[in-house]
Amino acid sequence: MKEIISQFDNHQPLDEKHPQFTPDEDLQLWELAFEYPPLYEALEEMFIESSRNPNPETLKETISAYRKVEEKHFKTIKFEQILNDRFGSNVESILWLLKTTHGSTFTPKRVPLGLDFITDERQLELIVLNIIAGALIAYHIPEVYKEDGKNTGALKQLYPSEKVTNLAKKLNEAIRDERLWVGDFKHSLWDLSHGEPLETQLLRSNKPKNKLECLVKEVTLLSERHLTMRTKGKGRFPSLAIIAITKIVQHFPEPDRRTVSPIQKKYAKKDNEEPLATKWINYP
Repeated sequence: MKEIISQFDNHQPLDEKHPQFTPDEDLQLWELAFEYPPLYEALEEMFIESSRNPNPETLKETISAYRKVEEKHFKTIKFEQILNDRFGSNVESILWLLKTTHGSTFTPKRVPLGLDFITDERQLELIVLNIIAGALIAYHIPEVYKEDGKNTGALKQLYPSEKVTNLAKKLNEAIRDERLWVGDFKHSLWDLSHGEPLETQLLRSNKPKNKLECLVKEVTLLSERHLTMRTKGKGRFPSLAIIAITKIVQHFPEPDRRTVSPIQKKYAKKDNEEPLATKWINYP
């Protein structure tokens, strides 16, 4: 428990780490979202630890740490505040869908309900905020996840174009004809002439279809990690809630349920795959 609490004590707000960022109104929402996933993960670990060790001392530490997070860290990074200022109606729509969908229940999966220091409603809000933050980062800048992003398909290695490979072949032939000594450069030239990259250069696709798939996948995996979903359908996060998140990330064109549902189905129940947001700690 003390190790988890120390994560909050050592947490530095975004503007201290990135002094080049100016007022909140000038920030993109994904810039504000950066710090939320690791903070929420640490907070949830604290909830889990508290539920496993429900003694007075642990409960006292948990209550103190949770109040510090709510009063200091969440207010400092201002993700929730700015999100609600700009897209409050969309957030309310997502929460409404989770709370009132007929014949469905959406409850925290990893943390029990009925904790003394946080209401069930606030627990759900924190989970929804985490899902939105993860979606924003995965949609706008999956580059921050580097190899993890590549492994999940969010990023692709950039390979030399046909133009580059052809020029490399010609240069290789000219060097050979001239019998020039070029040292180790010949190995790089050989790789380029055969279409192999010299360095790891990971890029995301800017195609709307690919960006939408990345978002839906992240939301699907995050919701399955943090929520127990019992619905009349397939036990998945509401498609309409995902569409509300696409409005927050400002995806265009706006998808409909017929577009979103097949992507959800593709990535649902992938127990061997974790959402990118849980890998944020690997980013230096």
